[in-house]
Amino acid sequence: MERPPGFSLWGLLVLSFRFVLGAIFLYAGIVKIADPAAFAQAVANYRILPLALVNAAAIILPWVEVLAGASLVLGFFLPGGSLLTAGLLLIFAVALGFDLWRGIDLSCGCFGTSEATVTWLYVLRDAVLCCMACFVWVFSGRSPFAVGNGPGVS
Repeated sequence: MERPPGFSLWGLLVLSFRFVLGAIFLYAGIVKIADPAAFAQAVANYRILPLALVNAAAIILPWVEVLAGASLVLGFFLPGGSLLTAGLLLIFAVALGFDLWRGIDLSCGCFGTSEATVTWLYVLRDAVLCCMACFVWVFSGRSPFAVGNGPGVS
């Protein structure tokens, strides 16, 4: 008896990574959308963006996170959603690492307001999640329950 397409070890691994990353991004985006002022303060605390761009970033970024998370969970346009997720995670890791390198003491703002101080473990976490998103991107053609994948690896 033949298995349905995508139901291989690789396909199930991609599906697992999709759901983990998608849930993280949906949750993070929704929490930030619910309190844009707090997220704007978190963005400003990084001291990377000019103050004129902080509010725009605080309004737009959570919606991009929700869009990326929804793409991963629902399986729509999976290559684009996973590439967007990987790009965001790379940006987050670089921003965290840059501020740690500069000696700036800040809280992440990753999941709304938090008193936890950023450490190099946050950079490692984002790097691992970025690798997961890249895995989903490379093997998106093997993922079960995906629509609009294009010519991915099969």
